[in-house]
Amino acid sequence: MTADKKFNFAKSYQELQKIVEWFEKEEIDLEEGIAKFEDGSKLVSDLKNYLEKMENKIKELKK
Repeated sequence: MTADKKFNFAKSYQELQKIVEWFEKEEIDLEEGIAKFEDGSKLVSDLKNYLEKMENKIKELKK
């Protein structure tokens, strides 16, 4: 996740959904699949980090 831009959770989640849908096709290209897998892995990591950050923020607000 880039620090200089505000993270857009919904947009990132939609991008991840598109990648998953692409993999669900019957025929996929190996080279393109590897690139999409890398992109998807980064999106999953960014989404997870964002959710953890929001969870911590909520915990702080509850104190």
